[in-house]
Amino acid sequence: MVFDHDDQRKPTPDVKGQELNVPSEQSEVAPIQQTRRARLKAAIWDTWDKSPRERRLVQKVDWWLLSYACTAYFIKSLDQSNTSNAYVSGMKEALDLKGNDLNYLTTYWNIGYIVGQIPSQLILTKIRPSIWLPTLELLWSILVMALAGAKGPKTIFALRFFIGLFEASAYPGIITLLGNWYTPQELAKRSAIFQASSSAANMFSGYLQAALYSGMDGRAGLAAWQWLFIFDGILGIPIALYGFWAIPDSPSDSKTRWLSKEDTEYAEQRMKAVGRAPAAKLTWRTFVDVFRSWPVYLFSTVFIAHVCGLRIYSYFNVWLKSTKRYTVEQVNVIPSAGYGLQIIFTLLYAWTSDYLQMRWPVIVFACVPAFVGTIILSIWPVHNTAAMMAGWLLTYVETGAGIIFTSWVSETCGFSAEHRIVVIGVMEAIAFTFNAWVPLLAYNSSQAPHFKVGYQIAAMFFAVELVLTVVIAAVEKRWPARSLVKEKRASSTV
Repeated sequence: MVFDHDDQRKPTPDVKGQELNVPSEQSEVAPIQQTRRARLKAAIWDTWDKSPRERRLVQKVDWWLLSYACTAYFIKSLDQSNTSNAYVSGMKEALDLKGNDLNYLTTYWNIGYIVGQIPSQLILTKIRPSIWLPTLELLWSILVMALAGAKGPKTIFALRFFIGLFEASAYPGIITLLGNWYTPQELAKRSAIFQASSSAANMFSGYLQAALYSGMDGRAGLAAWQWLFIFDGILGIPIALYGFWAIPDSPSDSKTRWLSKEDTEYAEQRMKAVGRAPAAKLTWRTFVDVFRSWPVYLFSTVFIAHVCGLRIYSYFNVWLKSTKRYTVEQVNVIPSAGYGLQIIFTLLYAWTSDYLQMRWPVIVFACVPAFVGTIILSIWPVHNTAAMMAGWLLTYVETGAGIIFTSWVSETCGFSAEHRIVVIGVMEAIAFTFNAWVPLLAYNSSQAPHFKVGYQIAAMFFAVELVLTVVIAAVEKRWPARSLVKEKRASSTV
């Protein structure tokens, strides 16, 4: 199914009991009415009402591509969470980290991530994802393990930069892969599962650090926080090797052995049926078209607000430690409640947006509890532990909106694979550019845990995200990106 610009869904031609047989030039199909019960069933999971042939294809892609996407992103997210948990579990004292060094750990990672974003996305148009993504993951795993040997701030800052550089391909690259294989009816749910793997990693990191602190601290002369990085890097190696086999590239040029030629041809037909164009040569015309249309600007701006707003909950364990009420193990474990909320709401957002056949109302809804949480933290009822806990936990709830944004971009720019690649890369790069410096001002470590300005700025970001989401919905309805690009190309040739 695809979303048109009146937010009405056009189902794919593959209804129950039928086989997909779409001419190569066909990009749209006639609408087929669905009952509310059928829509609800498809929103929960979408393979039940497909033909046997399509069901087998989607299940294959789920088994191989989705399994790789989730495990690869799980490990990347585990490392990011591990850094914060390691900081409050002995790394700060061992490496003599002071002042704003906690933010610098993330800033140097962000700089590497930003530098690598757009080049990595462009390289994906030249080098197969099945080669490029796993190779970077192998290099990333080695550098993560090297964190355990850092002797001071300069070494760990340098390593964090290169870890971010090699990780830059992971999120946008996998989002691009998912958009290559899944229709709009399928994409949000799979993307939500992919995003939920990040929350699961963050949850697991707390329990892992607590277990290592009690069971591995001092083993082989290494502290628990050092074992945390070693464990993470070791897990990354087999996942990278699995990626060389599991990643199917795109339907038009896949060489994977687990798909037959008939499978890839059928997959290509599915994408054409929903207006998802196959990859073509990346030219300067593509860049001109991208930067002459609104999606790259509006989606990048709203994603800045999303990413910078979410930064707030990474300081939850800093506040927990400052209260001096909890043990090291408890400081690492308590935030797992927030990550549990992330998983639940990320999946609910995907299911709901598929059922409603719209993306923007779900994002608006997601912003509200996070905004309330930041207001509570801005008031700072420090003597009311229940209120403080509620404030922190509510900031986690908005996270799942991010994957709805990327699904929205894939659908808005589905008429061109190159547009999708460039817009997603630019959107990520710009958002994390802001994420590299805004926290240095908003969350100065010397003010921890009461970041008075930081909590207010986070509230502002969630409010801006809510408003811009409504604006994008209105703009998309008035000026569809596909039509806008065609009009500007036509006018430039006159």
